[in-house]
Amino acid sequence: MTSTLVQFGKSGFVGRFTADEPAARGTRVVVHSPRGVECGLVLCAPGEPFSPALPVEGQLLRTATPDDDARTAGFAAREGELLGAANEAAASRALPVTFVDAELTLDDHLILHGLAWGTCDATPLFEDLSARFGLAVRLLDLSRAPVANDPKETAGGCGKPGCGSGGGGCSSCGTGGEKSGCSTGSCSRGKVKSADELSAYFADLRKQMESATHTRTPLV
Repeated sequence: MTSTLVQFGKSGFVGRFTADEPAARGTRVVVHSPRGVECGLVLCAPGEPFSPALPVEGQLLRTATPDDDARTAGFAAREGELLGAANEAAASRALPVTFVDAELTLDDHLILHGLAWGTCDATPLFEDLSARFGLAVRLLDLSRAPVANDPKETAGGCGKPGCGSGGGGCSSCGTGGEKSGCSTGSCSRGKVKSADELSAYFADLRKQMESATHTRTPLV
């Protein structure tokens, strides 16, 4: 068993993945990341001094095949359609959230890159989109980067009320069974960051920016 650094996702996330055999730099591979099964690009093997400090994101499953590449090449057009439909659905419900990008995975997940500017409960929206699209629709919190799931999440739930072990799905941690949706947390993290927390984050960021502006010394 070895490990390698792989770049994955539209945002260019980099994580350490376990593998049965080493893979050469630049190899297109299929990984099981915290977001699902998706393609990635091998960067290098992590140096021995750094390996213990880098959490394992998932497993490198295999080298990508021509079928994988052909399938992912067709994702872009459908992702655009799904993104438009998701934003229309959010607007029709008057939810203070917008989706700026969408990603499909090889195991039929749709990851919506979202930002919220007010408190809301988007659970019904995500449940509706999951049913309409026939996909497991999840929210990627743009203020956070993906990390490896807590082992207790994959084994028996995240421990929060309402999180079922097994295939029931969880709207708290973003894990769960097939075709389940997550509307409150990042699809790639165990910890929850709700819409109101996200709004508070950006509100605090704005205050910091305004404070910095007010304390600047004019150059005249």
